[in-house]
Amino acid sequence: GKFPAGCDKRYPKRVVYPGFLTLAKILDRGWNPEVPSCNLVFLSARPHIYKDVAEDHSYQLFSSLVSDGRMHSFPTLLPGKLRQGLQAMLTFAFLRTRAWAPVGELKYQTFLKFRKLYREFD
Repeated sequence: GKFPAGCDKRYPKRVVYPGFLTLAKILDRGWNPEVPSCNLVFLSARPHIYKDVAEDHSYQLFSSLVSDGRMHSFPTLLPGKLRQGLQAMLTFAFLRTRAWAPVGELKYQTFLKFRKLYREFD
């Protein structure tokens, strides 16, 4: 991929890793097609900005995967924050991958907050 879109050059950009969708369905052992649910959660570094501009690409991908029958359930997307993302991009030349540590920490803290909302799904 191209900075900051990823670094795995084995697959073309915007390709879902082979086997990932099957793994997600297997891990979602409580999923039932008859009951609406949202057990699948993605953590993104993309910030939530004006009218979901940054997240729209992900939502379009999720929508097409679900409508094509490739993804079993429409996931929740937990966005990042603009400050951490900009800071990481601006300091990457000097700090290299360490520049993304605050982004990773924010993802972790965001997930912990989300998990508190849905304790029954621990």
